[in-house]
Amino acid sequence: SAILSPPPLPRELKGSALRPYQCTTHVDGSSRLLTLSENLQATLNNGGQAAGPDGLMYATYRFTFDNVYDQESSQDQVYRVSAQHVVLSILQGYNAAIIAYGQTGTGKTHTMEGDLQGSLRGIIPRTVEDVFTYIVNDPEPSSKYLVRASYLQIYNEVISDMLKPERTNLAIREDRRRGVFVEGLSEWVVRSPGEVYLLMQRGQSMRATGATKLNDVSSRSHAVCIIIVEKCTSNGSVPDDAAVELAATPRGGESPYNIKVGKLNLVDLAGSERVHVTGAVGKRLEESKKINASLSALGNVIAALTARGERSHIPYRDSKLTRILEDSLGGNCRTTMICTIAPGMESFQESLSTLKFANRAKNIKNEAHVNEDLDQRTLLRKYERELRRLKAELQRRSRDLVDKRALLEVEEQKRRA
Repeated sequence: SAILSPPPLPRELKGSALRPYQCTTHVDGSSRLLTLSENLQATLNNGGQAAGPDGLMYATYRFTFDNVYDQESSQDQVYRVSAQHVVLSILQGYNAAIIAYGQTGTGKTHTMEGDLQGSLRGIIPRTVEDVFTYIVNDPEPSSKYLVRASYLQIYNEVISDMLKPERTNLAIREDRRRGVFVEGLSEWVVRSPGEVYLLMQRGQSMRATGATKLNDVSSRSHAVCIIIVEKCTSNGSVPDDAAVELAATPRGGESPYNIKVGKLNLVDLAGSERVHVTGAVGKRLEESKKINASLSALGNVIAALTARGERSHIPYRDSKLTRILEDSLGGNCRTTMICTIAPGMESFQESLSTLKFANRAKNIKNEAHVNEDLDQRTLLRKYERELRRLKAELQRRSRDLVDKRALLEVEEQKRRA
């Protein structure tokens, strides 16, 4: 788990007549320690309580995480330290996930998406760049790749395809080979970072947003960007020049090719929020109820996973969100949870709730393994078989054309004679 404490918003810095702005968080990156306190000047006494200079007692909490970031941390630092190793593992056939969780207005979408260019690029653009850079510079000359992308949102417990808006109310399915998946979700083959950026822009324009007291442009849905990478390599039993085509595996025989399939879920959750603070009414109130219900279900799943020795049932089916993230939480996946908090006193309780959530999540143990697909069902094999069919058809037609030309030449010679 990683914790990000961004700079306070102008609204927070302004404070109010009754309560001026007061910072409640202190980040020590070297020891990975984050302190949340009602008074940062308070000191702990022997009983573990925090006493201020005025003699009053203040609530103070200390947490240690894999990484903690303050307002001076850059987008590049967050990506390199907490995300890059997870991202690159999909190129070796692992499943991976990066999940952003936190209160509305604390920078989740900025952390995940940010800008598409420049130093403010978020985790998703940097992920795409790294994936294609690795592919271009792969030292194995026989390696072949197929990259595809999908983008979905969960809004009021309804799953929609953000790249094909007409596809709504999609169902979640599960089978032994694919695991949990969304039926009918479009997949787009992409060949460059630019093609992915175009899909991102299309998806972002479709995402449900709305204004609240905490954020003028608040995400009202959970968004999941999915990147799947298929990698094919020769296992050494065939010549290198034969690796350009994937021969069908003989029945009962061993395939001369090895295909690894890695899947990455990049998840930007809607913000957790307290209704009396956001001032939500009407449509916004209904959205808030759905958001909080799904985030509560996520918290229940994490609580169950950390107490796995005491209980066997994990309530993944309590929400669409937890169902989609089933593999990412306690399954075959390498997962990083990035939690964002607000540094101001008005968000103290929400920040404390987020930190407790992250503290539980860091104790989940996933068991990731490489996904090796040696059958004929990967898209890469499908495309190669189609390519072989088209090549064979082209050769047949070329032979027919040569035969017809020869026949015409013979007939022309007879006519002249």
